[in-house]
Amino acid sequence: MPAQARRSQTVKVRDVAREAGVAVGTVSRVLNDHPTVTRELRERVERAMAHLGYEVDVTAQSMRAGRSRLVACAIRDFDIPRFALFIKEAEAVLREARYTLLLASTTNRPEVEIALLSAFRRRRVDGVMMTLSDEQHRDVREALSEAPMPVLLIDRNRIEALDRVTADHRQGARLATSHLLGLGHRRIAVLVGDTKAFPSRSRLEGLREAYAAAGVMPDPRLLRDNVLSSEEAYRATASLMSLADPPTALFVAAMDMLGGCLRALRTMGIAVGDGISVVAGSDSDLAELHTPPITAIAWDLAAMGRHAATMLLERMRGDEIERGRGLTVPTELIIRGSTRPVAN
Repeated sequence: MPAQARRSQTVKVRDVAREAGVAVGTVSRVLNDHPTVTRELRERVERAMAHLGYEVDVTAQSMRAGRSRLVACAIRDFDIPRFALFIKEAEAVLREARYTLLLASTTNRPEVEIALLSAFRRRRVDGVMMTLSDEQHRDVREALSEAPMPVLLIDRNRIEALDRVTADHRQGARLATSHLLGLGHRRIAVLVGDTKAFPSRSRLEGLREAYAAAGVMPDPRLLRDNVLSSEEAYRATASLMSLADPPTALFVAAMDMLGGCLRALRTMGIAVGDGISVVAGSDSDLAELHTPPITAIAWDLAAMGRHAATMLLERMRGDEIERGRGLTVPTELIIRGSTRPVAN
């Protein structure tokens, strides 16, 4: 019978069992991901399902198994291109485990984070990976504590009861600042994001450590915090470069704000490298392809995605693991042509 004709009829589990030459119970175990099912047996049943055009009733299966086979990932916004690496690798790990990944944006607002957690609960998702705008927000912490599913935090570290995957932003900022100080720069302007969030807090800690190690005092007037958009980065850079005594170096520690800074420098006729040294807090295609290429902090976002998905799967399976695990991905400084010794 042609596949299209078979799909027009109702194919039952017993039909799949007959086609695969196995018992009905074996097909059920395959459909429910029973750990005793071998790879060879699973592939044989899946071939039979494909041949007959069998489609799983996901809703019914979820009700029987008590799980939806859905995992949600909620991030600040979708405007950070490099974060696609995290999503891609996490999705691959989850898909291998037969889960579907749902994406949502928190818009970096606590009320949205709370609403999303409620929506995920109603959808009966099996696990959540998410960023938070403010880890100390009382209502957000309460919503997390009441969540019936495991929640893993992305680049957040203050809620010790939850699993988390972070990058070592402190080390990255320390390396970047030490590099600029070593080139003779003392007036180093810094743009950071939301100081309530772990990445910006960590970057500021690393910066201060580098200054202390060099025996130099930073100028607080050269710090611009809570820079959360490219337009804000443009305005902050223009403001800094308009000072009577402008900085000789610019550390763009806010993720994905490099474009706004470079646009401001170009508008003002200030050459990167010759006119000012620039370090990006997150490596990107823009940093690599700019002329001159931009010195940047880098870390493996793909590895973060794989680790996050793997840790969440372990928690969802109920593995006997310690409460509130943390995994940190190292950072490195890629030195390129945008950072040069300070002009005499």
